[in-house]
Amino acid sequence: VAATFEMESLGAGLSHSPQMNLSQLSLMSGSQSSIDERLTNVQQQQEIEGLRVEVKDLNEKLETLKIKRAEDKGKLKDFEKTKIQLQQLQEYKSKIQETHADLQRQLQASKKELSELQQEFEQYKEEMADVTETVEMATLDKEMAEEKAESLQAELDSMKEKVEELTIDLELLRNEISAKGSDGVAATFEMKQMEQQNERMKDALVKLRDMLNSEKQDRARSDKQVEKLEGELGLLKKDKERMQVLLSQHEKELIDLKEQVDAALGAEEMVEQLTERNLKLEDEMREIIEEKNDLEALNDMNEELQENAKTTEFELREELDMKSIKLLEFQRKLDGTQETFSEYDKTLNKFRELVANLQEQLRSKQQESETKVETPTVELMDFKTKFAETKAYAKTIDMELRKLEVQQANAHIKMIISFMPEAFMGRGGDHDALSVSLMIPRIINKAELLASQVKDKFDITDKIERDHVLKSQKAEQCSFGNHLILLLNVLQGVMKQYESALNSCSTDLFLKIGTLVPEMTAHEKSVDYFIDLLRKDQLDETVSLDLLEKSVNFFQQLYTVHLSHERVDCTHMMTNGVRVVLTACDAISTEIARLKILLLPGQEQSNFSILLKDLETCNNDTRTCTRKIKRRLPQEGSAAATPLKFGKEIQDLLTDACKQISAVARCLKIVSAGAMQQAAVMTDREGLLPKKMEELSQQATNEVYSKENTGASESLRFSFGTVVGTMNKLANAMENGEYDFDGTHDKKKHAPVKLRAEALKLQASDIEVIKSKVDLKEEEVKELKKQLKMKQEELSEQQIRVSLVEKKLENKNREVEDDLAKLQRKLDDGALQLKKKEKEFEETYDALQSDIDTLEQEKTELKERLRVLSKNTLLQNMSRQSSGQGALIGGSTSPVSGPVIQESQPLVQQVVALRDALHNNKQELIRLKAERMKKQMSSLLPLHVPKKPTGLASTTGTVPIGDVPDDITCKADLNKLVKRTKDLLMEANKMSACPRVADISARSQEHNP
Repeated sequence: VAATFEMESLGAGLSHSPQMNLSQLSLMSGSQSSIDERLTNVQQQQEIEGLRVEVKDLNEKLETLKIKRAEDKGKLKDFEKTKIQLQQLQEYKSKIQETHADLQRQLQASKKELSELQQEFEQYKEEMADVTETVEMATLDKEMAEEKAESLQAELDSMKEKVEELTIDLELLRNEISAKGSDGVAATFEMKQMEQQNERMKDALVKLRDMLNSEKQDRARSDKQVEKLEGELGLLKKDKERMQVLLSQHEKELIDLKEQVDAALGAEEMVEQLTERNLKLEDEMREIIEEKNDLEALNDMNEELQENAKTTEFELREELDMKSIKLLEFQRKLDGTQETFSEYDKTLNKFRELVANLQEQLRSKQQESETKVETPTVELMDFKTKFAETKAYAKTIDMELRKLEVQQANAHIKMIISFMPEAFMGRGGDHDALSVSLMIPRIINKAELLASQVKDKFDITDKIERDHVLKSQKAEQCSFGNHLILLLNVLQGVMKQYESALNSCSTDLFLKIGTLVPEMTAHEKSVDYFIDLLRKDQLDETVSLDLLEKSVNFFQQLYTVHLSHERVDCTHMMTNGVRVVLTACDAISTEIARLKILLLPGQEQSNFSILLKDLETCNNDTRTCTRKIKRRLPQEGSAAATPLKFGKEIQDLLTDACKQISAVARCLKIVSAGAMQQAAVMTDREGLLPKKMEELSQQATNEVYSKENTGASESLRFSFGTVVGTMNKLANAMENGEYDFDGTHDKKKHAPVKLRAEALKLQASDIEVIKSKVDLKEEEVKELKKQLKMKQEELSEQQIRVSLVEKKLENKNREVEDDLAKLQRKLDDGALQLKKKEKEFEETYDALQSDIDTLEQEKTELKERLRVLSKNTLLQNMSRQSSGQGALIGGSTSPVSGPVIQESQPLVQQVVALRDALHNNKQELIRLKAERMKKQMSSLLPLHVPKKPTGLASTTGTVPIGDVPDDITCKADLNKLVKRTKDLLMEANKMSACPRVADISARSQEHNP
């Protein structure tokens, strides 16, 4: 840069002042170069001294770490010994814990069995209490039945007495009637008396029947209860036997458990001692583990320091190599500047001679002008040199600042990576996936940079002349540049597809692609190789492009294997395809021009020249169609808002077209290279024969198309025909707007990088949560150990309590057995008494049944007598009526006269007795009817009593019969009764209000006294 600015300043000075002091300029340039060299040397010495100090510090740290490692070896041996002891103690502890767990399980089983026994015993108590209650209820029912039987027996006796009295009375009456005769009143009286007696007997019989039925029901109920009690008694006996067997088994188990508890009590002290020793060993083990962790941390730190030392040494070596390379470059630049200065000296000497000649001619005329112009030229020269120096200083400062920023960024990245887990940096981890995601845009930018620089370097033109092909390397350079740009464009298109696929693929596929980082970096170096050649100015047409072709094929194959099913950005794909096709068209046009020049003149009608013409027309057609497509593509700003959309078929057509046109370009390049070699050998002719060209084209197609080759011209025509058809189809579709944006955006997926970042954040938060949980669990383990000690103490106390409870249980069992024996005796006595009562009940039942049978017989006899008596009384009444009428006729003619019949005293007494008996029978009949009606009324449904209205709202105080509900069955009878009561009430009111006087004036004379 300084040299260029010095050249500009020199040119300006020469144009303004031919008489400039050239010695001052040479001194200034020399001083500038010496200052730069001194600055670089000082910087290098400072860096070297700083690196030496760092190396010295690292060596001291390494020595201290070696000393610490020697001390740690003894500690590690002690740690191994304690570790072995700890393992032995842990084994012993596990055995003791197993035995303790067995004892605990046995104790829990015994406790469980004991609780079950207690529950069964409580159930047995409750069942026995229920049995006693049922026995007491049976005895009470039995007593009630006895009392009822006694009362019924008393009633039966009284009824028998009444029947005897009535039979006596009946016999007396019969005797009197047979002896003296009776009138109609006596006969009716006797009939009524007999009817009353019959009714009383019927009621008595009904009552006896009800009593017998109730007795039968009570007896059946008592029989069922007795059967039920007998069944329960059998079950209780079986339960008692089973409980006795269980008690004997549990007593044996309790004896065994007592022995085990005694053995465990003896081992408890040993367990406590072992637990104390175990706790002490755990504390020691914890301390040893902490020391081990510290030593491991120190070891890791030592390894990290060693690695850092190695990396720093490696970096320093790399920096030294870079510095040496830079020094060589600066030396080369200095050599170049010296050469340029020598050339400038030569040109300056020529200018001096010219100036001397001109000065001689113009000295007289330009003395004044020289004095005026010399001062501003010198001032202008000084200003430009100062501006160049300040600009160079500003650029060096900017470069140093950027270098510092890069170093800080790298250090920051290293620090961040040191915080990440090993899985992040492992093979196929997130680091590799991120490297892939950064590598793809880096390759795209490198390819674009390389393509632009190659275009500028080789000055690629469309017009190829004969001199460019035969006399210079211009045509070959253009061919090389076009093919290199074509490969770089193809690589850019593939990388764009990678970018769109990796922005929408799944995280698993993203990580899977990350495993291919080493292979992809190896192929990235092919692009770096060409960039290095360009930087060193060694990139020319002699460099082979096979390495770049292999890289392109690798990336294409990798995409078809892993990412062919992912989302494709149609806009980028179409843009990259158009770029590739246009670049290939440029390369093909260059190769066709070269081949036309190399072909022997006058062979325009040959097959090869026709082939070239056909390819040229196809190339022109393809270029025009591609340009149409390019004009219809969305601009860079609106590509995201209005993207293109087309299907998989169009994508395959576009990819195939790019492959076909690339194959055609490569084939023509191979043919041109072979033709150039043949033309370099030949000296006589001005070109190659068409047959030779056809042979070269056949070899080229065999190399490019391999198995698919059907001949040079056919293969090339077919490939270019497919390309022209595809591009024409795409151009028409683009003009018709078939691939334009339809307004529906695809669902935007989250990039896998963001998803993995969120997942790692969640994992980190989960790790923190797990750490906190682990800390809590450790605290819980400590508390559980404390509780274990307390539980052991409680276990000893519980064992003592268990022994006491067992003693109490034995006493309770004895008391239960005594109570069971007493209950069994009582039950046996109750069964005997029940049998006795059953016998007595059967005897009374048989006696009552015989009494009922006799009463039935008497009833039938009485019915027969009553029937005979009723006939006799009817005959007597009829005879009395006839005699009474005759007496009345006789009395009407003559006055009444005759003696008054006087009744005898015994007959009067009998009548009085009969009246008393009749009164008593009536009273008894009324009482029985009342009881029967009372029972009937109690069995009836409750009456619906209507609410009687009172006060001013009711004038009569009566309730209308319509208010009676419809669900009452006897509503019609009620209506009749209401009507009759109304009539009777009116008649009573009328009779009470209007008293009636009997009219005796109309009495007959025969009634007068």
